Amino acid sequence: MANIREIIEEKFSKFPSQKTVILKLMEYGLKIKNGKIYCNDIEQDMSSVADSCRVDARVVKSAVENIERDPHLSRIFSKLKSTLHLGLVAPELGFGEIVVEPFDAKDSGIIYWVAETMWRNGISIRQAIGDDPDFTDNAKLYVITDSPIPPNVIPEIKKSEKIKGVTIY
Repeated sequence: MANIREIIEEKFSKFPSQKTVILKLMEYGLKIKNGKIYCNDIEQDMSSVADSCRVDARVVKSAVENIERDPHLSRIFSKLKSTLHLGLVAPELGFGEIVVEPFDAKDSGIIYWVAETMWRNGISIRQAIGDDPDFTDNAKLYVITDSPIPPNVIPEIKKSEKIKGVTIY
């Protein structure tokens, strides 16, 4: 089965402005239900989405209608959910954060390697969020920990041949 990015690229190849809207909705996990756009249960104004995408609000409306007409896309977009990402506020909350850049984000075992390394060092993971490699060039893994991460953990994580780089915050 084709990935969702390929499905969107194909279905909206003749409607580049609508494709821009659809990809933005996916990026933010915005749900489409009954002709409306939601961030979880909070309705989003179509003109705000249009402004963000630099398109006319009618383009957003058409994109929503086209998604709802397609049973497969409608099932997907009706179930999307936005998620809290603690990365940018981690230092303000006393948490640690590392950003892991893999050579290939589709490789298996990357999260396992990072989690096992944290476990071996007695570091508790509060949150782990990865970019979707089908939607993000240079996808990364963001790991938020209950406490700042000691610098000696970085070389351990980088021992994996799958990991290109690690940044600690």
